[in-house]
Amino acid sequence: MLGFTATRAIARHVVSRPSGLAQRFGMGLPVRRSFCAAALGGVAPSAIPIGSIGARAGKQAAEAVAEKVTSATSRQSIFFGTRLVAEGFEKQVGIWLLGTSATLYTMIAIGGYTRLSGSGLSMTDWRLQGEGIPWSEEGWVREYEEYKKYPEYTRLNKGMMDLDDFKRIYFVEWFHRMWGRTVGLLFAGPAVYFGFRRALKAPLAFRLTAMFSLGLSQAFVGWWMVRSGMEAPEKHTPTLGANQRPRVSPYRLANHWTAALTLYLGCLWTSLTLLRPSPAVLHQSAEAISAAKRLRLWALPVTALVGLTLLSGPFVAGNDAGHAYNTWPKMNYDWVPPEWPAAMSAPLKRWRLFFEDTAVVQFNHRSLAYASAGSSLALFAFSTRLALSPAACTAVWLLPVAVGGQMFLGIATLLLYVPTELGVLHQAGGVATLTSLAYLLHTLRTPMVL
Repeated sequence: MLGFTATRAIARHVVSRPSGLAQRFGMGLPVRRSFCAAALGGVAPSAIPIGSIGARAGKQAAEAVAEKVTSATSRQSIFFGTRLVAEGFEKQVGIWLLGTSATLYTMIAIGGYTRLSGSGLSMTDWRLQGEGIPWSEEGWVREYEEYKKYPEYTRLNKGMMDLDDFKRIYFVEWFHRMWGRTVGLLFAGPAVYFGFRRALKAPLAFRLTAMFSLGLSQAFVGWWMVRSGMEAPEKHTPTLGANQRPRVSPYRLANHWTAALTLYLGCLWTSLTLLRPSPAVLHQSAEAISAAKRLRLWALPVTALVGLTLLSGPFVAGNDAGHAYNTWPKMNYDWVPPEWPAAMSAPLKRWRLFFEDTAVVQFNHRSLAYASAGSSLALFAFSTRLALSPAACTAVWLLPVAVGGQMFLGIATLLLYVPTELGVLHQAGGVATLTSLAYLLHTLRTPMVL
């Protein structure tokens, strides 16, 4: 179906029509236009019938169009390239922030593995500066005895775990914490260096300070989240009754997850701004600019919907909702589980059910995933009807690939009862889908009027 839509769009775009800039310069002449690409300045030299206006006049008019577009592009390129960093530092700072984004991505994936492997509650204390892993048998026994005091051991692992099992989960949590500190140093060290070199202008310096503060707060929020798992789970999810499986508060998990995504997107967006050409270079005709504006208008709500779907994920994970209703497309025998209409009958009174009840939480996540996938594919189909620039055309093609892969991972993870590897891939796939939309929105920025 998508192939048929794309074919029809190609047929519509490979037509002859007057160019906007040609009309503006008094040359209302037909120009042949290729699919998903606006011609530079809207004028192709071969499309100008020289005999009708004279060879000299045609050449001068074409040169005037090219000079005007090039001049505007040059002015905007300089403006966008130097408003965040001193001239000449764009590539250096951009590569550093892009590398930081990659380390944050790995941090998110490692965090998912830590939770899914049951390792997150193995370390029972926290220090900002970190701590070394036990090197002696006595040190390991001491940490193990501390772990035995908390609900995860007393309710879940008592009599089923030995010291070697504890060492394995302890190392995973320890590595997760130390990798987080490493990411912080990889961010702070170059930031100080570039600041000393006076490479960072005030807007970027303020943005980096805010991101560092958010990253530092993640350490405290992470421990605040882990502490909730060392308390009786009934305290945090009272609607689930007594004898709950020990786990961290889904509310605190969602807080930690949201801050991680915010930090990742902040670094990624800033790096793209520094490394990629300015909007004036990406969209060099009035038609391409108009198409980018139209697509961006619809891409924003799609991005918000995908973000909301990602934010519903921690409530599935935090309530172990993925270990129930392991059927698809129905939830056992129901398209809509009876718990959901019951919650909807009194949403203000029963609001906790939307964040704690297994059936309601999973149904919400499924519904949001369907809406995100459908709207993303609709956005892609709509883009095939627009005369986008080549850069925008490439960016929008990433979206159906990311969405399709994420849908497949989500269904497979559910049907296979959330194996650790697939669970981590599904979490990483969600971030990849959000990344593709962020890249698309960044590409769809349009030139400023100078």
